[in-house]
Parts: sequence; structure tokens; C-alpha cells
Amino acid sequence: MAARTCAPDLDLASAISLTPDKERALHSVSAQVGFATPCVHRDGADTAYILYALPADLDDKTLTVGGYLEPLRILSPRVEVLDADGRTSRRFRADEYLYRGFNYSVLFRPRPDERFVLVTVDPSRVGQRYNSIAIGVSTSASGAPVAGLASGLVGSGNITTGTDVSLSRTFSYEGAVQVVVNDSDTEETARDE
Repeated sequence: MAARTCAPDLDLASAISLTPDKERALHSVSAQVGFATPCVHRDGADTAYILYALPADLDDKTLTVGGYLEPLRILSPRVEVLDADGRTSRRFRADEYLYRGFNYSVLFRPRPDERFVLVTVDPSRVGQRYNSIAIGVSTSASGAPVAGLASGLVGSGNITTGTDVSLSRTFSYEGAVQVVVNDSDTEETARDE
């Protein structure tokens, strides 16, 4: 960031839309934060940012917004919700960020006066590690002729395999931002037409 000149204000016109092409229960939008990402001078520091425009229909939406868990890193997210003029209407405390599936994120319902979600980088986490264990079990059926059984009969069994893998990721200034929009009423378009 030191080699870049960051804008004094957010470019609200460049916001990425979170409105899906049609109503659906889950809508996911991802973007990369890196050297080519726009940056802004905000709260006394320069930071890369991704700006999203909230869906027009907010009533039945819940959003999960944060850094996607990549194989070796996690973007250290700072999430704010903004009004139509780009002013912060709310920020989230450190204890509101949780691991939700493959997303280190906050979970919230947009309010009627909110229009944008801003994701910047929180430098306080950068360099910290997140260690986890991925556990999985898989069972598959197998069939094979068994000696001594009448012709055409097959014995069968199940083969179960498992994995237990240690993973370590580091919080970073760069990485993927993921927004998941949950819609609890996907039938509203059909009713309204």
C-alpha cells in the first residue's frame, strides 16, 4: 500500500451488486483483495477495499460477509455497513467474527436505511495463525464373487476410509472476500407478479 496513492473517498458507483438474477435461497459473491484492488484513506490509514451494493429487497435477507479460508491464508476482514451516502451505519466488534464454514465472517440482517457493505483489511489480525483439523469419513460399497456361493451370487461389504489433516492458515492483507446472501422467501416474485 505504501507505493499507492489511495482515494480520499469510496467510489460508491463501483459497488458490486448482491442482487441475484432471480430469487434463490443462497446467492454467493466473491472478490479478491490484493494490489490491484481499489484503496481508500479511511480512519487515518490506507486500506484496500471491496464495496458491495445490498440487494434492493432487504426484508428477508441475512448476509454472511468475511474472508474466505484459502489453503494457506485468510483475508483479515473489517466489515462495515453503510447508508446511501457512504456513511458508516454500523461496525462489528471483534467477538462478532466467527468461523462459519469456509468463511471468517460476521452475520447480520440489513436495516432499511442501509445500502452498502464495505470490506477493508483489519491489520490487528494480520500474521496471526488459524490452526484447524479437517476430519472426513467416506464409505463405499463393494461387491465381489465369494468362493463357495452358488453361481451368480455376489458377496458384498462396505469399505470405510477416513482423513484427519492438520491445516494452518495465516491472516493476510490479501485474499478472497466472500458474501453469502440467504433469502428466506424465494417465492415473493411469483406472488408479486
